[in-house]
Amino acid sequence: MFKLILKFQDAVIKEYSFESSPVTIGRRDDNDVAIDNMAVSGHHAVIEEDEPGHYVLVDLESLNGTYVNGMRITREHILHGDSIIVGKHALSFVELGLQPEERSPENEAAQAPSELSRAAPPASPLEIASSEEPVSQPPDAEGMDSEPVPERPKKIELFGTLTIIAGSTPQIIDLNKRIITLGKAEDSDIRCSGLLVGKTAALISKRPNGYFLAYREGLKKPEVNGESVHTQVQLQDGDEVAIGNTRMTFNLQEEIS
Repeated sequence: MFKLILKFQDAVIKEYSFESSPVTIGRRDDNDVAIDNMAVSGHHAVIEEDEPGHYVLVDLESLNGTYVNGMRITREHILHGDSIIVGKHALSFVELGLQPEERSPENEAAQAPSELSRAAPPASPLEIASSEEPVSQPPDAEGMDSEPVPERPKKIELFGTLTIIAGSTPQIIDLNKRIITLGKAEDSDIRCSGLLVGKTAALISKRPNGYFLAYREGLKKPEVNGESVHTQVQLQDGDEVAIGNTRMTFNLQEEIS
């Protein structure tokens, strides 16, 4: 649970409280935090729960960028007290449910990473030592083989698609955007039909560990394999997604590099 306090020139405009994620920020009305300003992109940024109680802010390739405590980011973990800048507006990130001592200025200062720590990871002991004087490596003992060099970890890229099988024109849609909107709105990425379907019925967010479908609005909730989605669910290869009269099959491929 967290709260966002929207400000313009230090004046508080509105406060938003959230019990679940993802939370989208942008100029369009279908965002959770809609900011009517041309400096803000239609879908500007999104806040996701990376792990329980740990949140990450992702820039959605916005025109003017997203900033955390004055530093431009693409994907960044955010903490209680962080300041988020989108366009000409500021959003204060407030975690709810923290104990009073966790919100003290001293603890916030200790928890909040400095600009230097956000820009680069701290130097290792070996790097610190090498900046002072060279460090010689001990020679291998005579007659002993050196340890094998560990293999470089392989990088796995995930690619998801939705195949429309009913309720609309059959087609395969690549899920290559960070956020995909599904609903009755004309500018939805995937148009879905049905009397009780919301304008933005659901979002599919692409994360490093997979694709997640989240319910947004409408009397008819999205379904995955016949089960209603009340908050969000991670999609698995072969899942059947239904939004109103529109039924789709989700497929996931992995590419190892």
